[in-house]
Amino acid sequence: MEIACIAIDWGTSNRRGWALDAGGTVLERRGDDQGLLAVAAAGGNFAESLAAFAQGWLGAPVIMAGMVGSRAGWREAPYLETPARLADLAGSLITLPAVAGSEIRIVPGMAKRNRLQPDVMRGEECQLLGARLVRGIEDGLFLLPGTHAKWARVEAGRLVDFRTYMTGEIFGLMSRQGSLAQVVSGDSFDADAFQRGITRARETSAGGITHQLFGVRSLSLFGELTPANAGSYLSGLLIGTEMQDALSWARPARQVVAIGSAALLARYAAAAAFFDITLDRLESDAILPPALFALAKEAGLLRR
Repeated sequence: MEIACIAIDWGTSNRRGWALDAGGTVLERRGDDQGLLAVAAAGGNFAESLAAFAQGWLGAPVIMAGMVGSRAGWREAPYLETPARLADLAGSLITLPAVAGSEIRIVPGMAKRNRLQPDVMRGEECQLLGARLVRGIEDGLFLLPGTHAKWARVEAGRLVDFRTYMTGEIFGLMSRQGSLAQVVSGDSFDADAFQRGITRARETSAGGITHQLFGVRSLSLFGELTPANAGSYLSGLLIGTEMQDALSWARPARQVVAIGSAALLARYAAAAAFFDITLDRLESDAILPPALFALAKEAGLLRR
């Protein structure tokens, strides 16, 4: 196989990569758990980690997106400030020293500044570009769930505004540490408990999220939640709170474009029904390779 480009999404906890031919077709996919945290724990040698991950691929140019370009990553790639065209990312790639004969580039993240607080993304900007390339979506409200969920507004191919919610991280911490971890057990999904959590989050006199979170413990103490379904209730509380705020901020049409993993998108789709909206779901694995390939091609990075 002739590899024209290696595309890598390198995040905090995980990494995935694709070997692409001259037309952008995926020749091979790889993934592992060697995100930034794992590389840092092993000594922080990103070049060595890349060489091991892309063994047999190297020699072709590498384009990377995600937290690998953060301050805690391989090298910080400056942010592009919104509003900005997603296609402008190609002109702002940063260059790293070659690894095993491969040129290395990192895609910058994007930042929004306002009088209240700045907001940033790394990696999600490529998913937004991928939605445009694969589906021709130039305008709309986008949801990108994950550790730090993003809600983004795109107009005429330009990222104009976005918000970040720490929903996934808070769920992970609270279900594994502290007092709620004592009443949450396992990763099974209970639809009824999840819906109950969303309903609670939407109540106008619910008392705020910090009050509602204690309810996971108190409801468990009185037998209204069990260790098997308390996690689903907690998830519903957090996703419901996120969605209520995001939709109030964005005032969308009845459809939101959602990009992520199938399992997480299914959970958000269930929540969306409570808010009378539908999700147009796209799996990130299908749209990231075309986006990274397009940026590499625009930057003249493809192996000839």
